[in-house]
Amino acid sequence: MTTAMAARHDRGWSPAGVLVAAVAGSLAVASLVLAVADWASPSPTALAGLSAESSNAVEVTVQTIGLFTLAAMASLVVWRQPSNVFGWVLAATVISLSVEVVAEEYAVYGLVVAVGSLPLADVAAMLSHKVLPDVVGTGAIAAILVFPDGRLKSDRWLLVIAAAGVAALLDILSRLNDQSELFVGLFTGQYVPAYVPPALWPVGEMFGWASTAHIWGAVPALIAGVGVVMRMAASRGEARLQLQWFAWAASLFAIAGLLSLAVGLLGPSLSSFSPSDAAWAITGWARMANGVAGMILIPISIGIAIARYRLYDIDIVVNRTILFAGLAVFVTGSYAIVVAGVGSVLGQRAGANPVLTVVTIALVAALLLPVRGWLQSLADVAVYGRRARPYDVLSDLVHDVGRAEPAAKLLPRMAALLRDGTRSASSEVWVKVDERLQLAAAAPDLPSTPPPAVGTSEIAARLGDRASIAPVLRNGELLGALVVVKPRGEQLNNVERRLFDDLASQAGVVFERFRLVQELRESRARIVAAQESERRRIERNLHDAAQQRFANALLSLGMAQAEVSQTEAASRLMQEASREVKAGLGELRDLARGLNPPMLAEAGLAAAVRSLSDRSSLVTTVTVRCDRRYPDAIESAAYYVVTESLANAVKHSGARSVEITISESNGHLEVEVVDDGVGGADAGRGSGILGLRDRAAAVGGTLTVDSPAGGGTRVKVELPCA
Repeated sequence: MTTAMAARHDRGWSPAGVLVAAVAGSLAVASLVLAVADWASPSPTALAGLSAESSNAVEVTVQTIGLFTLAAMASLVVWRQPSNVFGWVLAATVISLSVEVVAEEYAVYGLVVAVGSLPLADVAAMLSHKVLPDVVGTGAIAAILVFPDGRLKSDRWLLVIAAAGVAALLDILSRLNDQSELFVGLFTGQYVPAYVPPALWPVGEMFGWASTAHIWGAVPALIAGVGVVMRMAASRGEARLQLQWFAWAASLFAIAGLLSLAVGLLGPSLSSFSPSDAAWAITGWARMANGVAGMILIPISIGIAIARYRLYDIDIVVNRTILFAGLAVFVTGSYAIVVAGVGSVLGQRAGANPVLTVVTIALVAALLLPVRGWLQSLADVAVYGRRARPYDVLSDLVHDVGRAEPAAKLLPRMAALLRDGTRSASSEVWVKVDERLQLAAAAPDLPSTPPPAVGTSEIAARLGDRASIAPVLRNGELLGALVVVKPRGEQLNNVERRLFDDLASQAGVVFERFRLVQELRESRARIVAAQESERRRIERNLHDAAQQRFANALLSLGMAQAEVSQTEAASRLMQEASREVKAGLGELRDLARGLNPPMLAEAGLAAAVRSLSDRSSLVTTVTVRCDRRYPDAIESAAYYVVTESLANAVKHSGARSVEITISESNGHLEVEVVDDGVGGADAGRGSGILGLRDRAAAVGGTLTVDSPAGGGTRVKVELPCA
């Protein structure tokens, strides 16, 4: 099931999202207030190239924007997708990070700015330095791996999260014997007069062997970055678009974190090459890049996936937010300009002149619909891009039809364009084939194909009241139907309805092409099935009737030869008759075997092809990479291609050897026959290659022939077998 489909199955709007926003937002505000209060004590470890004040300003800016952005994304996902594990993992990580930042600023204020003014400042310093960074790091790794649907790519990735958690726990325990001042600060940091309680030092000594656990934790972080790239590479269509920006941001986050760690470990070596503190300079900016990627770029990438690629179906919410915010600004601005502005020019207090108020109301009423339409277009373009202009959809479809693309490609394209142009939750394209409507394309793809429908009423019954259906007609004949399903509470507006109807009126030529191709394919399949049935009937008759009669005649001849007088002439005639009967019986068996070899039905394609190669007059090599059974029609078509290709190689190519390869790729059985003959095979000079192509096409496959003069002949057939 695609991400979009999974999102539609989770249509809750949980108040927990508001709670997450309240908690994370409050912590972000608290961190900003404390950061302003700590401004008098800037960090001595400023970013290289910046003063302490500038470095502090950069840190507070990134920190504040990042916390608010993360809080907004986490609360939005939890609000819209309450059962999505990703939303809760992100929320827990964001709240942990917010607590860490608040604890850092709290410790600086209570231990440096206003000493002794805040209780438990030393505990806050210890949490921010010893505990919470590892918790946040583990949460970030888990969030990256379960984005966007809350599921891991496979259960094996759970080991990565477990490894990160174990490394984090060991790092926390091993650092409890640190007797130096605590170092706090998300990006630049500073030492504060606080220490690990001596009672915890024995625990730290017990786990001293794990003092490099923070280095071990870098491995899961790197694997997580690789994992999200792998998930993106394995995705297709809209799911790939949803992942691409997130994969970039997550990879940058992992790389910057690893760079900071590596430079920190190699600090002494780097310092020996430069009089300046090169390690601190690189580490500081690497930590800043890590923070920007993790706190700003990752949530922005999630926002892009939500707004532009329909992740979690929140695009409607974003669209309406832009529209209503714009209307509020318009109404407020109109009032301010006319009532307050003009009133002040006339020397009156704002709102004191009722005439100006009436003028404002009339102005807003007159301009409300045009402004609303303009704002709607702006919101559509902001959320959906250029596809928000509906008639771009019709223009693109006409352009695709003009390029004479196959209907099998045009119909999925039509479904996607229809969904984008009408801003629907889903769209379907149904085509009438053999007096029944069949689903030809859907956007997004459905988890299973619904059964054919007799009419549009069956489609409407399946989808419910939210579905809008437009029949596709050509010369009064029903060719199919277009279907769109709007999000809950939405209906097609006038522009979308006109686009829907216009697209239906233009789709007839595409539907007719698809129907002709589909009916031709099905007629080919019926012809091949009839040929197979007739072949089996002939084989059965030959085996059960003609062969049996020959065998009986041979037995009777043997008995007669024993009974009659053994004159030389009679014996010679009887022996001659026996030889002829045996020869006829052998030819009859060969004929029956050629019609449908028993080996193919009993042992499968690979065994039948090997048996065929053993009987070939050419040196024939068979390579089998997938030795399993396939449907009868597929095996018969593949065997037919091999037998005909071998016969052509023997009769026409002048080849000395033939190579046959049987493999499987992307749900297709691939059979390739290559000879080293003279080449030059041409479908236009005979019906052999055309027959092979028709045979492959009848079961939905394709056949290609590469036969350059003097370069041998390569025949390759691909048949669907998934």
